[in-house]
Parts: sequence; structure tokens; C-alpha cells
Amino acid sequence: MNWVYLLSPALDRRFLAAADAATRAVIDAHGEYLDGLRERGSLVLAGRCWDGPYGIVILEAPDREAAEVLMAGDPSVVAGIQRAELYEFDVPYPPVTAAG
Repeated sequence: MNWVYLLSPALDRRFLAAADAATRAVIDAHGEYLDGLRERGSLVLAGRCWDGPYGIVILEAPDREAAEVLMAGDPSVVAGIQRAELYEFDVPYPPVTAAG
């Protein structure tokens, strides 16, 4: 089952330009967390709007509770740098792979 969590504000150019060292450390931890989700097979896709309001994380999780745990563990959410909203999500057009 797929889930999307929307993160706001987006870690866009303006946000990154204003980030202090402590915020940058959280941003780095956020990226490492997403890398870990990908390694475990839980991350379908993640990205940000460079000039818009959201970061987007699409997860594979068996149920809402499991997806909420993954979302709540995101360092940017834990630190309060970003707010997250979780929604059940359909991926009728998955990313095209080199093999497919």
C-alpha cells in the first residue's frame, strides 16, 4: 500500500539560503533518513518543489499506522522544521526503470 506525506515548508532555495548550521544538520539527517528508507525498500519516491510549498515523500507501508511511524521518524518532522500530512496514495504511473 502506498502513502504520501507532504512536508511544508519545502526545503527550497530560499529556505536553504537562510538555514543556520543547526538547521543544515537536520536537513542532512533528513536526507540520510530518506536514504535509509530507500535501502529498506520503504521509499518509492521523494522530492521537493524548488519554488513551491511542499516536499513530497511517497512510501510503501502495509497500513496507516506503519506509514505514520515512518513519517514521524523523519528528522525534519521531529525537529519541527517541517510539518507533515499523511495521505493514502495511488501510484498508477510508477517511475520507469532502465529495465522496464
